[in-house]
Amino acid sequence: MTFKAKIEGTCPNCGKTHYLHREGEVTVCDCWRHCPVCGAEMQPYTPDLTLKTYGMDGKRDLKIVMVCSNHSPPFYSSQKPVEVCVDEKAA
Repeated sequence: MTFKAKIEGTCPNCGKTHYLHREGEVTVCDCWRHCPVCGAEMQPYTPDLTLKTYGMDGKRDLKIVMVCSNHSPPFYSSQKPVEVCVDEKAA
């Protein structure tokens, strides 16, 4: 039986190690989906008002991406998906 060597990549946000099959391959860490307070999987945040209501100085970017309703008040996350590439030291 032949085993292919796997290359390690580390998430810059949470430090989790991912094993990639080849150099140049990219994967997305799932840490952005989990609540840092309780560890539960968060749900996508849907604002109850239009985006222009939240705008400031002509900007209409809503920073909240995910929400965990297991807390009072809910935890709102602005973290976006994180790409994991091959570590420079492992390459």
